[in-house]
Amino acid sequence: MTDPIDDGWPDKYSDPRDRPHPSVLRVTVESLEELREETLDTIEAISEADPKEQPAVVSFATVGDLREILTDRRLELLQALMAIEGAAESITALAETLDRDYRTVHDDVSLLADYGLVFIIDAGRAKRPYLPYERIHLDIELVSGDASEEPTPA
Repeated sequence: MTDPIDDGWPDKYSDPRDRPHPSVLRVTVESLEELREETLDTIEAISEADPKEQPAVVSFATVGDLREILTDRRLELLQALMAIEGAAESITALAETLDRDYRTVHDDVSLLADYGLVFIIDAGRAKRPYLPYERIHLDIELVSGDASEEPTPA
């Protein structure tokens, strides 16, 4: 038997529902340097403010990367989870709510979980998609320049 993956949380937070979460998830498009600078600023701000007031942040390197993950169907899935107070009884129940095929909803939930946009709670034989945020804020800044230029990897 293998040990569960260490996600950095103490054992008392092994269930994502027990973890402290802010009410807002901020999804951004930022270069690695911008993300590093913002992370340092956030660490400083957290030491001075209530952590519940700071949004959770998921960043993508390019708008293309963000659009590849946050398709219209996946945004609809996130909205459905928010409408049912963040947790579906199962992926099957979520698929029925969305009137979509189980397999595609399962794949979408798994992908969103891989990117930290949702959590999956093991509930016996069922997997429960869980979204702890009340709001999701998409923060995309478009600037002038050559649209074909991609940021260089660090």
